Amino acid sequence: MSVPAPEAPRRAPAILLIVLMIAMAAGPVFNFALSALSATVLEEFEISESQYGFLLTLIFVSAGITSAFIGRLADRIDARIQITIIIGGTLIAMLVSASYHAYWVLVIAALLAGPAQSLSNPLTNRIIGARVPTKQRSTWMGWKQSGVQMGMLISGLLFPVIAAVAGWRGAALVGAAVLVPALVLSWVVISRLRLPKPGHTQPITTSIELPKQSKKMPLAVWLFAVVSFLNAVGTQGVNGFASLFAVNAMGYSITIAGLMLGVIGVFGILSRIGWGRVSGKLGKPAPLIIVMSLGGVVGLGFLVAAERTQIDALMWLGVVFHAVLPLAANVVINSGIVDAAPKGRIGVASGLVAAGMYLGFSLGPAIVGTIVDLTGTFTMGWVAVAITYIGCFAVALVLLRVQRQPSN
Repeated sequence: MSVPAPEAPRRAPAILLIVLMIAMAAGPVFNFALSALSATVLEEFEISESQYGFLLTLIFVSAGITSAFIGRLADRIDARIQITIIIGGTLIAMLVSASYHAYWVLVIAALLAGPAQSLSNPLTNRIIGARVPTKQRSTWMGWKQSGVQMGMLISGLLFPVIAAVAGWRGAALVGAAVLVPALVLSWVVISRLRLPKPGHTQPITTSIELPKQSKKMPLAVWLFAVVSFLNAVGTQGVNGFASLFAVNAMGYSITIAGLMLGVIGVFGILSRIGWGRVSGKLGKPAPLIIVMSLGGVVGLGFLVAAERTQIDALMWLGVVFHAVLPLAANVVINSGIVDAAPKGRIGVASGLVAAGMYLGFSLGPAIVGTIVDLTGTFTMGWVAVAITYIGCFAVALVLLRVQRQPSN
């Protein structure tokens, strides 16, 4: 027997927003630990830049493959199970990585971390679509997506300090410990949350059968998936190697290089919240994606100039452009998906877009790591990922045309 989708209340509780941010932040904690401690990982495990990049690639390939079919489950299975997979899976990955000092252990941890984070967007988008009223959605989407940057901020500040004393193992164990209360809080909130329906309440943990109509995905959804892929190549190429770039190309210490991730996190939080509000007022995300893609090219230009001239200010300008523009595109894309997906299919649509994002995430570090190994510099790596931003710009132009059609 099908259960009709519940109507969103007038306002959603603030504690729910905190849980949504936790879900987005907890999934990629292992990635952020690797990024913040990239120089430490290379030294402790005696690996090359390409081997380090391969770890990030494994994370996102496994996440992308999982996302390709996990979106449907996000519309059907108990939300408590999903939040346990997200936070609990990352916790296990951290513990595995600390269990034995060998590269193959990091490989196993990377394979565990990928699927754990693949549910973050489908689950949180589904909850927003079902529980948050339309007027709040754009703002909530901005705050929700900023959870990722919140995790990056905390990781950039916390992990380098711990690693300076206790190395990778100590940082991984502390990261796992922090995830325990996050899992408990999220479980309790989701268990108690109820979705109002006419005449009675409907728990969010109840499975909802998808309606039979509107099974076909609109063209806009597929274009969002392509945009998500291309943007992700660039953003993760920079995220994954920004800290290592600061150490190896600009001569910074590991602690200051980790602080760079904190800077990216701060500007990422502010930009995602801000762009979420702008997206809500504008209605159509394509123009914003166009601006963000061009901003990504400019930011990478600053990074290339920084390596060539050794002017620190150029590096920080590049990092800020990266955080404020292309890194914030995800909130715009997810806002667009909630509006573009057929009713009852938000999880499936989000899964498609997440698959594109994670596969893009897997390609970015692989490109940069391989090129750095071959050339000994970061310049051509930054140029290569800048080309993907140009591709993202082109697809966004097509999306703009599609969204201007009356049927869309």
